[in-house]
Amino acid sequence: MKNTLIIGGLSGIGKSINQALSSRGDNIITASRKKTNLNNHIQFDILSNDVNDILSDSLFFKKKLDYLIFTHRYRGDNIDEDFNHSIKKVEQIINGLSNKFNPNASIVLIGSMAGRFVIKEQPVFYHATRAAIESLVRYYAVELGSLNIRVNCVIPDIIIKEENKNFFLQKDNSIRLMLEKIIPLKRMGTSEDVANLVDFLCSDKSTFITGQSILVDGGLSIVSQTNLSKQLLDINN
Repeated sequence: MKNTLIIGGLSGIGKSINQALSSRGDNIITASRKKTNLNNHIQFDILSNDVNDILSDSLFFKKKLDYLIFTHRYRGDNIDEDFNHSIKKVEQIINGLSNKFNPNASIVLIGSMAGRFVIKEQPVFYHATRAAIESLVRYYAVELGSLNIRVNCVIPDIIIKEENKNFFLQKDNSIRLMLEKIIPLKRMGTSEDVANLVDFLCSDKSTFITGQSILVDGGLSIVSQTNLSKQLLDINN
């Protein structure tokens, strides 16, 4: 049985990852600020609590770790808090756990398209920290490689998840219909699509993959802006 720690894991993409890895038999420990009666959960606010609180928790220290997955996301508007939440605390957790992994371990961070593209509704510091996540992944892939720990980043585009499915799955939802038109695979992605990639990266099938940032966007990012404009305007040539 593999031991997996998910930072987050109770909602959104994290919940789908939790379900996917639980269904294959992993022993899952979740850590988030949410209070729950679920077993194997550590109530932990990554901004408010000292990282040592999670590293010393009795739930965790009983076993060596196989997989570490970061699914948490900062939703505030303070640049210092965002850097602390998205980069500094992640660094501290990885450093604190680096000697507590089993062989062939894997670390996965959920990134954002804002690290590659400009998303107008997000502030500049959000873009900077999302780009920093990918740099952090590459750094630790090299730093931890000799310990046989792989580190990768999964970058979803806008996806359907439990929290927004009632909105996107409305019959005439204009955003979904537009995305289905321009995405090469002709559908929106789901949180399960993201979880399936994490499932692969946290398995023995991906033992020679590290330092990579993999987009989960149905191919949208490789379509030229000119072609996208023509599609939206229904221009055929």
